[in-house]
Amino acid sequence: MHKLNPISKIIFLIYLTIIIFLISSLILLSIISFSIIILALCCGITFKNLFRKLKFMIIILIFSVLLNIFFNAIPSNQETILFYLFNLEFLPIRRLAVYYAFKALFIVLTLFSSAIIFSNTTSMKDFVYALISLKIPYKYCFSFMVGIRYIPLIEEEARTVALAQKARGFGLEKVNTFKKAYRLVFERLAATLVTILRKSQVTSISMENRCFGISKKRTNLTTVKFKKIDYFFVLISTILFSMMLLYLLQFLPLPQFPSLYSIFQQIFL
Repeated sequence: MHKLNPISKIIFLIYLTIIIFLISSLILLSIISFSIIILALCCGITFKNLFRKLKFMIIILIFSVLLNIFFNAIPSNQETILFYLFNLEFLPIRRLAVYYAFKALFIVLTLFSSAIIFSNTTSMKDFVYALISLKIPYKYCFSFMVGIRYIPLIEEEARTVALAQKARGFGLEKVNTFKKAYRLVFERLAATLVTILRKSQVTSISMENRCFGISKKRTNLTTVKFKKIDYFFVLISTILFSMMLLYLLQFLPLPQFPSLYSIFQQIFL
């Protein structure tokens, strides 16, 4: 994955995105999600690093699943009620709500994991040059790269501001009221915003001094080309995408994945 052209990986991500939104089986979605996680581990991303990047998203997804189960189902007489929470009739757990909650979980987990693979195996510099090779104006390409590089810079500046405020004794008191919490967050956000605006101003002045964008064409020292491995990867991805698409549209004479509800019915009933 590290040696592939960024455009070939983008094609793979487009195929993956289309497929996971067309899949209706939770079993197949879970298989694809765990396959992407295994692919991330095979790409040199350690499990600790992957879990650290997915930790915040997993917490959000857990709360999202719980909220979707309780509030994302339209009551209907034909809807199957799995059970009642705490044996209370006004807290039914419906099959449709559980299905869509877990489907959203696997879709977000797959997309986020694939984005981690792309960001960890792709240099932004190579990605920009690959976009330029597609005849995209270099102004937009470099603007995109600057925007991407400012994301870790904002995180680093926020950490520096927090350490500087702690060194001055700000925020050491207990944040036990809403007013104190608001003041602490507002001061840190304001200080971070000021430092980022100053850095962005320095970046814009530097680009103006170098006459960035004065010519329509630009000579690049680095060229990112498609290699044999890229053509092979795109070919394999296209074949897998086509087969999966034909399978989902039921054009292939293969058995469909059973639903989890039918499996649980066979086990427990």
